[in-house]
Amino acid sequence: MDRTAHRSGMLGGDVDRVIDCLPRAIVVRALDGTVAAWNAPAERMFGWSRAETIGRPMGELLVLPSDRSAAEDIVGTAEAGGAWAGEFSVLRKDGVPVRINAHVAPLADADGNIVATICAAEDITEIRVVERRASDVADHLTMALSAGDLGTWHWDITTGLTAWDATMARLFGRDLATFDGGYDTWRSCLHPDDADMVVAIVEDAVTTCAPYEVEHRVVWMDGTVRWMFCRGKVTTDFDGNATGTIGVATDVTGRKEAELERERRVADAERIASVERRARERLEFLADISTAALSTTDHTELMRMATAAAVPRLGDWCTIHFVGEPNQVPLVEAAHSDPAKMAWIRELQTQYPFDPDAPTGVAAVIRSGIPEVVQIDDAYIDDAIRSTTVMPEAEARAIADALHLTSLITVPLRTKRGIVGAIQFVSAESGRTYDEDDVALAAAAAAQLGAALDNAWLTGQYRSMANDLQEALLPIDLPPIDGLDIAVRYWAAGSLNEVGGDFYDIFPSGPDRWSVVIGDVCGTGPQAAAVTAKTRHTIRAAATHGVDHAEVVEWVNDAILASHRGRFCTLIYATVVRRDATSWTMRLVAGGHPLPIVVSADGTTRRAGRHGTLVGALRHIQVTVEEVVLEQGDTIVFYTDGITDVAPPHGLDDDQLDLIVSNAVLGAASAEATCDGLRDELDAVLPFERRHDDMAIVAIRVA
Repeated sequence: MDRTAHRSGMLGGDVDRVIDCLPRAIVVRALDGTVAAWNAPAERMFGWSRAETIGRPMGELLVLPSDRSAAEDIVGTAEAGGAWAGEFSVLRKDGVPVRINAHVAPLADADGNIVATICAAEDITEIRVVERRASDVADHLTMALSAGDLGTWHWDITTGLTAWDATMARLFGRDLATFDGGYDTWRSCLHPDDADMVVAIVEDAVTTCAPYEVEHRVVWMDGTVRWMFCRGKVTTDFDGNATGTIGVATDVTGRKEAELERERRVADAERIASVERRARERLEFLADISTAALSTTDHTELMRMATAAAVPRLGDWCTIHFVGEPNQVPLVEAAHSDPAKMAWIRELQTQYPFDPDAPTGVAAVIRSGIPEVVQIDDAYIDDAIRSTTVMPEAEARAIADALHLTSLITVPLRTKRGIVGAIQFVSAESGRTYDEDDVALAAAAAAQLGAALDNAWLTGQYRSMANDLQEALLPIDLPPIDGLDIAVRYWAAGSLNEVGGDFYDIFPSGPDRWSVVIGDVCGTGPQAAAVTAKTRHTIRAAATHGVDHAEVVEWVNDAILASHRGRFCTLIYATVVRRDATSWTMRLVAGGHPLPIVVSADGTTRRAGRHGTLVGALRHIQVTVEEVVLEQGDTIVFYTDGITDVAPPHGLDDDQLDLIVSNAVLGAASAEATCDGLRDELDAVLPFERRHDDMAIVAIRVA
């Protein structure tokens, strides 16, 4: 009998259509062990087509070799009229094992005779894989919770109960057997200072359905306080409504105590650092005043540097009032941490000038010499506003509100000649309150600054007198000479407080003849000034008497020796006359002075004259009269040795100076521009304020 006839006779022709409609794999096994029916789900599950299986032994198709005896037992049970349900593994056609859940039962004919067995199966391979993975994850989670000493909880909103595991109960210092899971019991575990915070965080998380973290303390039954770190997640239903929370907690007491200890140490360190910083700021401020006093001899610059050094280290703003002479209006310098407010304060100072009779503040301290320390509060401001006479109360109130004053110190600037002013430190926006240490610092600063300011002011007075005297030793103006462009410069040394010895002069000494003089008397001060005046007057006297160049120098030599001042000088005496329409003749004699430099129109340079003996040092001198022709476009530059005689590496040799002079001449369209160019070139070599000798220049250009 063929396979189809065998199957149809046993089960009927509609079997295939029926079993194909079933969702499970259906396999019918005849009593001889061959396959009698095989539906479409079985084809998909096991990989064998119906045509490949009908009439073939079942054991060749599905049973794993290791499960063959078990399969025979299952079949035996069914053929004996029993049923079997369970799991086992079979091999697909491609050799891949499949885990199935099967139900095997006997199949009887109309007479009740068992003619076959039928098996209904479903593939549970993926289910078992997922279950295994879930089991592995659960095992890993359990291991992680155990390793991290993490406790877990689950709170159910509906019942209001919280379920803890044993670790959670231990972390909270409770017995799991007696923990009732109630809200009040849980809240009673929280530290009283943290309870409201924890509850608020949980409630906010439930409202927003967001995860949360919280660090808080718990109190055990025996009073022990421990720190917990909890991380929670809100559970929701299918509609997204919160149903409770789940999470883990761990004891972080060790870390937290270490953090608190570290924070305490940091706070202590910051406090110590603050004290040290204040001490350093005070020392730096005093050092800045010392540096300023050493770096400048200008009392106004010293005041500016001192107030700038005080802000913001010692106050939000600082003012210095300095009185150089009795009954003089104080010179005021101020600094503020806010430039915009500084401009406003200057405007107020202009609008409301210094009142020497004011009952408090700077004026009172200058009059009495007694320091004033004020802690400013509303009552103080109200009293000050009511007592003011310099402005309306409403305006005074507006100014007080804008200044935000909180504390101020005013101390006198005391010197050997009396009180010369006051320095005031003001605390405002920063809210700082001055203490005794601040008052002591202010007094120390005032003591140091007062003497330095007074010395700088006196130095300025001396410098002013020296400048006046120096101007008196130089010609007021220069005579115009048709065809010659002449410019002169005199630069005092940066540290000069006395009249210098450099001088120059240009004057007519005959019909169509002009004399040019430049010189340098050794030393500074009144003695040098006296020799300078005698030298200039002697030269003019000798020149106007028509004596020759060498005799002019001899007259000066005799005059200096006759003065018995122990001084000497260097000088150049020259005369210039027109040679023709485009050139001039200059005759000159040099007495120990640097020779002038002639720069031609093409930039080449040469020295004019010949060196001679210092003037006023010896009874007999030797000088040589030389003649030089100045053509159109030529420039001759006379100079004193302050230009070249500076400390290394700033000194200039002849070649370097020639180059500087040539550059200045070629880059200028006039004698005045030549002098300006020389100043820039020389200042680049060594700034004038750092030079210790004065300098003079005479530049003559043939137009």
